[in-house]
Amino acid sequence: MAFGNWFQSKKNRWAVDKLHQSIQAQALRPDFYYEGGARDNFSGRFEMTCLHGTLVFRRLRAAGSSGKALAQDVFDALFDGFDEALRDIGTGDLSVGKKIRKMGEAFYGRAKAYDEALADGAPEAVLNTALMRNLGVSDAEVGRFVRYMRSVEDTLRRHQDEQLLQGELNWPRLP
Repeated sequence: MAFGNWFQSKKNRWAVDKLHQSIQAQALRPDFYYEGGARDNFSGRFEMTCLHGTLVFRRLRAAGSSGKALAQDVFDALFDGFDEALRDIGTGDLSVGKKIRKMGEAFYGRAKAYDEALADGAPEAVLNTALMRNLGVSDAEVGRFVRYMRSVEDTLRRHQDEQLLQGELNWPRLP
């Protein structure tokens, strides 16, 4: 079984790289970071990556077992990138593993909060609260980020499974 996953990972490496780079590029767009928007620091960029990763992974899960496997590979690539970023900013080798574990737990917590907030019938206030808590978005700007997340969800829903499995991803702009 592990051999099958290894071959699948190698076979889909290009899709993993494209999705990983796309998530990172979108999460780091300067138009998210402004007074009242997402915090412009390592933590804020991590939070924006969690948000975008969660949205992509939600859509990939809907693409069946291939989508779930690709989501896991992209998740692993994101965390390899976090590991590298921590080392680049001077985090000691002995503490990188602990920090990555905490970041993984934080990612899963954010993903769960966003999944619940985006579920059918969930009150809008749940998503507002999650964005304000995680991103540090102000009351005045939270509506803009909610509209953006809904737009991303709609855009991803319109993607064909084959597109996503090939790493093709289009993002809407922040309204």
